[in-house]
Amino acid sequence: MKRNPARTSATVVLMIMSLLCAFGEARAQSAVGGGPLTSALSDTEPQTGVLRIGPVRLAPGVTIKEIGYDTNVFAETAEEGPKEDWVAAAMPDVAVFSRLRLVRISAYAGSELTYYHEYESERSVGYAARGRFDFLLSRMRPFVGVGSAQTQERANGEIDTRADRHEEEVSGGLAFDISPTSLVYGSFARNRTEFTNAFEDGIDLGESLNRDRDDYQIGLKTDLTPLLSVQLYGNRQQDIFKSDPLRNATSTAGLATFRIAADAVVTGIITVGYRDMQPVDPETKPFRGLVGAAAITYPLLEIGRFIFELSRGNEYSFDAAEAYYVANAAQLSYTHRLFGDVDAQVRLGRSVFDYDARIDAPPRTETNDTAAGSLGYNLRNRTRVAVNYEIARRRSPEKPARNYDRRRIYLSWLFAF
Repeated sequence: MKRNPARTSATVVLMIMSLLCAFGEARAQSAVGGGPLTSALSDTEPQTGVLRIGPVRLAPGVTIKEIGYDTNVFAETAEEGPKEDWVAAAMPDVAVFSRLRLVRISAYAGSELTYYHEYESERSVGYAARGRFDFLLSRMRPFVGVGSAQTQERANGEIDTRADRHEEEVSGGLAFDISPTSLVYGSFARNRTEFTNAFEDGIDLGESLNRDRDDYQIGLKTDLTPLLSVQLYGNRQQDIFKSDPLRNATSTAGLATFRIAADAVVTGIITVGYRDMQPVDPETKPFRGLVGAAAITYPLLEIGRFIFELSRGNEYSFDAAEAYYVANAAQLSYTHRLFGDVDAQVRLGRSVFDYDARIDAPPRTETNDTAAGSLGYNLRNRTRVAVNYEIARRRSPEKPARNYDRRRIYLSWLFAF
């Protein structure tokens, strides 16, 4: 049986808000070379919602991701009879930052709490913890990072199951300041992904997706203007699958990331690059092509705000017979101030998954469409309470058993102290 699909809009909105909060003012001394967990850490001291304890800055928060009703808990087709349930999900967390004479410390800890009224199998308690130490030895700055996460959130846009997943990271490297606004660096990160007692369409996710990844990276970061920084870097990744060595692959990529500071009219982050992935399996086609992501915010006078997102990349499929797929996604949201502290938001998104990796299998495509609207109230403490309504559907012409339709209505609240 399929289990709960991604609570797509809530997760995406939270990721956008976290990303935009982290932009800040671009500086060449920002943290570089992090792995998949530690790269999300803030590299500057938080300025809002901060508790000060000596040299330590704490930024606690609580996110009520949803309190509402889901009409298709297990992403079932109409013929299977979709199951409905009441759901509540919250995420308390805290970010920690401290800069001493010879070390800069950035850390984060949070917990994912999910409750379903009827379906106990979907209830979960997860956590995320990560930290990084940058040693400020004049112009030479070694750094180390570590992270761990346990979650039942869906792993990507292909997997519907709320699968038990554990991730670990150990990373480190060396940065060298070549000027007050530029640096070069080299880094290494090892990441482990493990699924436990998780199945999607009858396939054991642990057997098909448990893997280790080694990531080697070198790069240059510099401020082009006071409002714009660029990071040019190359990386080489080696993926080792524990149960299926034929899925092993090596990837090489060159990328550029542009960060636009919050003081600019248009703000956000854009990453664009080229990736070359060479699988071990001779029946799997290499992937060569453009990859990247963008999240751009544009204010409309003083009454509205557009957020536009794009992403393109290749992901390993849970089905070894598919090898991997190329995911292309776009989302546009607009928030309009109605009166006082009340606003309304509309959101449209589409994801297209292209499967054409195997020499011995015909190509196919899946699509996932979402449309959502919300009415929100912005409190004085920078938090927003909103009532949301979302429609989502997936279509897979070649595999109709993966089709589903879902509607949700829920309350959300992003709270910062």
